[in-house]
Amino acid sequence: MLLARIKSSAKDNKCDLAMEICSLAVRKPWQGKGIARNLVIAATRWAETHGLDQVILVIPENQTSTPALKRLTSLEAGWHDSPGKVIVTLSDPIKVGALLARLEKMAKRQQQRWGWKIAPYPDELTSELQARLAAPDEHNIGKPYDPNQPYSTGCHSLRYSRLLMADDKLVGWLAAHQLSPNLLRYNKVWVDPGWEKSGGLLAMVADVMRPAHFAGVDLHANNLKICRPIPKGCFSFYPNHINMPRMSERHFRPVASQWVETRTRSLPLPRTSKSYTKGEVSSERKAESY
Repeated sequence: MLLARIKSSAKDNKCDLAMEICSLAVRKPWQGKGIARNLVIAATRWAETHGLDQVILVIPENQTSTPALKRLTSLEAGWHDSPGKVIVTLSDPIKVGALLARLEKMAKRQQQRWGWKIAPYPDELTSELQARLAAPDEHNIGKPYDPNQPYSTGCHSLRYSRLLMADDKLVGWLAAHQLSPNLLRYNKVWVDPGWEKSGGLLAMVADVMRPAHFAGVDLHANNLKICRPIPKGCFSFYPNHINMPRMSERHFRPVASQWVETRTRSLPLPRTSKSYTKGEVSSERKAESY
């Protein structure tokens, strides 16, 4: 089985559409018979027929499936290779609980020094959040949620998302998305320039970790076997990010249950004669799925 989705990205005021292969699996008795290769070929042909710009597959490093996935997407066949994200999973209640206790102490000190406050995501989109969405990409201002989705049903859980405020102005946010009853994804984290050393980012993480993974738990007497109510949390970052690699190596890698580095393989497809500017992608192309 091959599962994929269509994702869009804006570049030079034009919208590129890519097919991202999210999952590729073949049952063990049927492995080695060319099934995975034929699935990738079929998906690529479908993407080309429907005018998509490229096919993308994220490959985890140092996993049992890594050599086979790299053979399927060989550079000789026209695939391009680039660094991918690092995917971090947290699930050990003893280790993560100790980290949470340290983060909460740090947050208390930094809040007294910097004066920021943490607030929940509002039930409805505010004018300040709308202004952040409308800000030009080149101004290096992050987006508080995915603008391609409605605010009420987007990739953030209001219960587990936070805003960082200073003098009643928005200076950062953490948008968390509960992917399943067992997994919370820390999806979008941002602090404005000048606030990177304020401790606000890690304070928002701690403010979400407490109700998401340690509700009603005394961290000094933590004897949980699994975190509750949500057993696992995860996040990802690019290794060339300015601050995330160093912060993650220091605080999260020592307590992570999984730390997976990835590579991104992409296959450019022949361009069709029809192109779309940003905001003008046809609903037919955007709604189709493979």
